[in-house]
Amino acid sequence: MEAFGRIWIIFMSTTYLGILSGHVSAEPCGIRATVARKRYAMYVWTTGFDRHVPGCDVAKFLEWNSKGSCFTHVWDTKAKRDWLWATCNLPGREIDAIFVSDVHHNLKEAYNTGDCATSAIARVKALLTEGHTKVPNLKIYGLYAVSDIDVSEKNLVKYIVHYNDVCATSKNERFDGVATNNEAYAGIKCGNINERLKYLDNLEKIVTEARKQVKGTLLTHYSVSWHWGRCHGKMSNMTWKGKTTDVSRHMIDIFDSIDVQVGYIIYPAISDRMKTAGYDYAMALNKPIYTTVYTNKGSPCQITFFPDDTCRTKGHNETAMFTIFDGFSANGISYAQPCIHYFRGVYSTGVHLGWPIHDATGSSPIVGK
Repeated sequence: MEAFGRIWIIFMSTTYLGILSGHVSAEPCGIRATVARKRYAMYVWTTGFDRHVPGCDVAKFLEWNSKGSCFTHVWDTKAKRDWLWATCNLPGREIDAIFVSDVHHNLKEAYNTGDCATSAIARVKALLTEGHTKVPNLKIYGLYAVSDIDVSEKNLVKYIVHYNDVCATSKNERFDGVATNNEAYAGIKCGNINERLKYLDNLEKIVTEARKQVKGTLLTHYSVSWHWGRCHGKMSNMTWKGKTTDVSRHMIDIFDSIDVQVGYIIYPAISDRMKTAGYDYAMALNKPIYTTVYTNKGSPCQITFFPDDTCRTKGHNETAMFTIFDGFSANGISYAQPCIHYFRGVYSTGVHLGWPIHDATGSSPIVGK
């Protein structure tokens, strides 16, 4: 009895510590184990393919007319937001950061008029409150993507700051951050050095504007292409703010986190490109860095997981994408976090074999904390 008591104490202590850490391997007496959630990110553009629209079948999907009737707003109704939250809570593939588009004009109107009681602002509040309460530890970033050489996104940050400080009445109603998808640098990456330095100056103004928020800290996120630090096949350094390094590392210095568009769906290209873009540097600074993979239609076919049976590079389905994510550690990028581009591009549409829907029917319950 005495020996049994010691064993039981050890077992209960181990189980308790496991609960505290979020990892429990046993389920004594029918108690459900708490498992660690994944920490994926996902782009949520304004519209996505909607199989619920009559006539929007796989043939229409493969046509990929993103301006057509099969592409509907992804978060303007509760049903669509529930679809989004269920996708974020997919067991074993959970998402804890989303970059959400279509927050420009509604927040701008509130800034210009001082009116926080409009229906547009009510929808924004619903998005934020639901996301923060239905998806554990979710960070929601307002996404801007003007993509001009002057980095006009820097002039839009004030709308999120104003909304958070004036319109939001609780932490759950506030944006956690602002995300920028400005790809204009691709056109000047090997060009005039003064123009490139000015681009970095303008990027820094995004952070300056974000830091003006009074209620809490507005995080900043930026998306980079893996090759921006290279010119003519070689690393290209530039001196900015007294520091000489390639532009990708300057961008890592500027922002709280970045995602890298690797533009490939197999190894070793993915891990090699992450290294080129500053993976080791971000890890040394303890800054989040995401590996962004495409699921929308793109060319050439090997840059995206979009369905294409004719592509010489195989693996154009959800299982293949998740297998790539699971291979981060074995390929030397275990510190990176996966980022899916994008919700209802093909991911979670359920319109094509190999890409199931993760909707609000109860098939994607919240698992873990």
